[in-house]
Amino acid sequence: MLAAGTMMFSMIYFVMLETERYGKLRSVFDSRPWRNRQNAYLPASSASPVSGAANRCPFSKKLARGVCPICCSCTSKDGFHHGDPKRLHDTVGIAMIEYDMARKAAEGSESPLTARVHLDTLVSYRGNYLFGTISPSCKGCFIKTWCWNVAYRMAWQSSILAFNAMLCTFIFYADISIFYADLKNMLLCISAFFSVSTLCVQITILATAVVFIIEHPFMDDDALPKLLMVRNKLVMKWIHYFALPSAKFGVPATRKYWSWLTKTDAKQQK
Repeated sequence: MLAAGTMMFSMIYFVMLETERYGKLRSVFDSRPWRNRQNAYLPASSASPVSGAANRCPFSKKLARGVCPICCSCTSKDGFHHGDPKRLHDTVGIAMIEYDMARKAAEGSESPLTARVHLDTLVSYRGNYLFGTISPSCKGCFIKTWCWNVAYRMAWQSSILAFNAMLCTFIFYADISIFYADLKNMLLCISAFFSVSTLCVQITILATAVVFIIEHPFMDDDALPKLLMVRNKLVMKWIHYFALPSAKFGVPATRKYWSWLTKTDAKQQK
């Protein structure tokens, strides 16, 4: 029942995000309103509140010291996602993300050399749908990619696995013991695990997008559904609890919980 309920909730969740009323929560990221520089492969953003302020990071108001390879925004160190450990990111489950921008770069509307550089950059910008890791980019591109590409697809994968595991319990309805455990009960446990995982990922996606829109002045507040515009302290507390910490203004985008994979032994350093 848990897997079936999660699957129904997931279907409603995904369908609502494709509607005009609730789809703004997703489409507001498409124009990348945080850009303070123009990009040849993205629509002009002359109406953006941060356009022209290329010397300041739109995510921290600190002095910009780098450029995002995807949207060409100038950001500070705290406004840049420096990537995840390659031990995880470059393993199975990795795929290209910005297909449309790469296609425009391949058409070569500018000089061949510049177009080739942009094409190589966009092809190397990838996401891992197994570990949820993303290539280096600015904080805005990271949140957009994580919410509406990587985590979005991971939620689909988890819901499908939960539902399939539940269906397999009807196939193996007889008592089949594997390693002194009932196969049907094992499948039910797997189904319950991925069902709860799906709900957690879906709530985290919504919470991260909502907090990012509220915390950053260049985002359009009209994109928030009226249901989520309730300024209830308890509701906002839960939203901030489930959201990624980097969704808040001024918080560095690079995640630290993978740092143990990049630490080198003191003996090796010597």
